[in-house]
Amino acid sequence: MGRLEDLQAFARVVDARSFSGAARLLGTTKSAISKQVVRLEDQLGTRLLHRTTRSVSPTAEGRAVHDRALRLLDEAQALETELAGRRDEPRGVLRLSVSTAFGNLQFTALMAEFCARHPQIDVVLGLNDRYVDLAEEGFDVVLRLTHKPSDGLVARRLAAIRFVLCASPAYLAAQGEPQTVADIAGHRCLRFGYLQSPDRWRFRHAEQGEAEVETRGSLRFESGLTANSSESLRVAALAGMGLAVLPTYAIGADLRAGRLRAVLPGWQQVGGLADAHTLYAVYLPSRHPAPKVRALIDFMLEKMGDVPPWDRD
Repeated sequence: MGRLEDLQAFARVVDARSFSGAARLLGTTKSAISKQVVRLEDQLGTRLLHRTTRSVSPTAEGRAVHDRALRLLDEAQALETELAGRRDEPRGVLRLSVSTAFGNLQFTALMAEFCARHPQIDVVLGLNDRYVDLAEEGFDVVLRLTHKPSDGLVARRLAAIRFVLCASPAYLAAQGEPQTVADIAGHRCLRFGYLQSPDRWRFRHAEQGEAEVETRGSLRFESGLTANSSESLRVAALAGMGLAVLPTYAIGADLRAGRLRAVLPGWQQVGGLADAHTLYAVYLPSRHPAPKVRALIDFMLEKMGDVPPWDRD
């Protein structure tokens, strides 16, 4: 049937009833349209148009070719639209990395809805509490809890992370509730760390400034706990072992249910674990992020909202 662009030129001549009209529709010149129609007639071995100085009309063969050309052009447009849609449709393997505690306590539960929305995405989730190199390890996206993403990466802010000094009601009933930051020194402190842990906690108050306190505990307590997992510290706090500074994504439900109580709520920890005060989606820079990456980020922004779900009443 000849080349598709020649068929398109011919069809537009018939539709516009002139070469000049077809040229305007296609954004080209009258002579270019004429050459395409002549070429099509040569390829088909038949005359397609009656030409006069006043009008252009299709021959009997031209009407048959015009009908077939319109169908072919519609099919070609549909195919182009379908392929473009497939290119933009989220699909393929999406390799993610997220911290162990956040992954277990929040993120994994969200994946059921994400996968239901995007059935052509195969999620591979890695739980890692170490720094992940996206390029070296082949991750598409890393959800990173930090105050400052690494240079050279694209970082999309998803949510603020709050930290709360807390303890179980049973512990506070037995040991008393601190009324000042200095009072913390008389309590068992459940510290976040690995092999080594901070000897002091630093806090900031909007009106009273900053204060530090020793975290090694008083003579009342001969034992303590240091762990590199906020999940473990949460379990210890629930068991009444002492005071802990924990993210609300780990203890939000416990605070609302009364299993844990906030202590010195006007004071916010500075430094240490609390430095990871923002959740980012981090990925390698590219001109256009893959649809699967955009789908995840859009989904997370929707779910986090202005206030993340674990901080909602």
